[in-house]
Amino acid sequence: MAFEQRLTQIQTQKLILSPQIKQYLKLLQLPLLELQHTVEQELAENPALEELPADNTFDQQTDQEAAANEKTQELDFQETFEKLSSLDDELQTTLYSDQNTKLQSLDDLDKKQRYKESLINKPPTLSDYLSSQLGFLELDEQEKKIALHIIGNIDDNGYLTTSCDELAQSLNESSERITSVLLKVQTLDPPGVGARDLKECLLIQLKQYKQDAEAHLAQQILIDHFTLLEKRDFPQIAKVLSMSGEKIEKACALITSLEPKPGRSFVHDEATSIVPDASVYPNDEEEGKYIIDIHDERLPHLRISNQYKKLIKDKTIDKKTKEYLKSKINAAFWFIKAMDQRKSTLREITEHIVQVQSNFFERGFAFINPLRLKDIAARIGIHESTVSRALAQKFINTPHGTIPYKMFFSQKMETEDGSLESQKSITEKMKFLIENENLSKPYSDSKLVTLLKARGIKIARRTVAKYREILRILPSHMRRKK
Repeated sequence: MAFEQRLTQIQTQKLILSPQIKQYLKLLQLPLLELQHTVEQELAENPALEELPADNTFDQQTDQEAAANEKTQELDFQETFEKLSSLDDELQTTLYSDQNTKLQSLDDLDKKQRYKESLINKPPTLSDYLSSQLGFLELDEQEKKIALHIIGNIDDNGYLTTSCDELAQSLNESSERITSVLLKVQTLDPPGVGARDLKECLLIQLKQYKQDAEAHLAQQILIDHFTLLEKRDFPQIAKVLSMSGEKIEKACALITSLEPKPGRSFVHDEATSIVPDASVYPNDEEEGKYIIDIHDERLPHLRISNQYKKLIKDKTIDKKTKEYLKSKINAAFWFIKAMDQRKSTLREITEHIVQVQSNFFERGFAFINPLRLKDIAARIGIHESTVSRALAQKFINTPHGTIPYKMFFSQKMETEDGSLESQKSITEKMKFLIENENLSKPYSDSKLVTLLKARGIKIARRTVAKYREILRILPSHMRRKK
């Protein structure tokens, strides 16, 4: 079979997004803090785009420009340019209507925050803390090298993540010598560090505990009856050891008082600053109504540079320079329009959420109604993926706290009376039932099915188990307490 090159004509259909649409979608999916950075970057890169000083007013359009705006409907550059001046007035009443001029300068606040952060020393890691204690151990140079290698393989919880055989192979040492050094590392603070599993972690701590009869009994339970301990089957442990239930419970209480993750006190998660993109709060003047604020206080006021407007009208400027000016003014214009459209889209979505989820705003999480992205997309006339972009990584401030927008969306589940219930409201009702159960006889998954059915919610036992795992609630036999 011979291969040859030919030109063929094929008709296909595909969606091509214009640069303006791409820019709008990019800005739409940015949360407020990232959007602020993007605006600042655009200001630095486009000289035709400028920030309006807080104490200034927008320029007034001339009569000639206003007349030109009314006459033309074409989407060419000339029409776009003629609208630039009037756009400033429009943006003042839309983009920045919620601006609080009494707020302290954001630059001053940022400077103060950076200064405070510079005064805070970075806390030591678990690895640093363990390494600093090696001087208290009797180790030769090679053993110190082994100890540092062991410490490097201890995770944030304080557990050794590799075996002694693997360490021996990587260091070309015997497993016996690695184990000997590991036992010394396990004497370091915090107690239980360097263990290979939970049982060893708890035993290390018990050995460092005062050696009385209760501690010895606790060690025996850990070594010989760990499986029964996991099930909290204290009566069976007492029966096997031929001891009173009171002594067993005291020994087990000592075990549960130990630290299962000795390294967690050294885990310092950096606090993530959550800035809500919108706020919803009750309207004091109209009962049952809510006020929606789309936050853009941190964003600078934008306008087209007056200097560039004048330059584009200068007939002495050469063609190449004029083309450059046009491109920059055009880019600035579409950036401002994309910012305006972003705010408008987010407001429309928020308004629909408030309308559908009125029960939540009045009564809380147990009353969230079922809602899908496609429902909002159909309501406001945009694609479902656009709604998803708009709500990604965004938060809303509500009477019940600051929560992700995504929390309002939940699958529909039909109840016995034919009404619809959201997955979120069902999990909240499950959580309420478990929080108020008798700890000596906690509800099994089958019992929860029965209790939910009595409330008109018919779901399978495996669904209850799945929701319980989502809520991070233990099975009934592990919740039982006497």
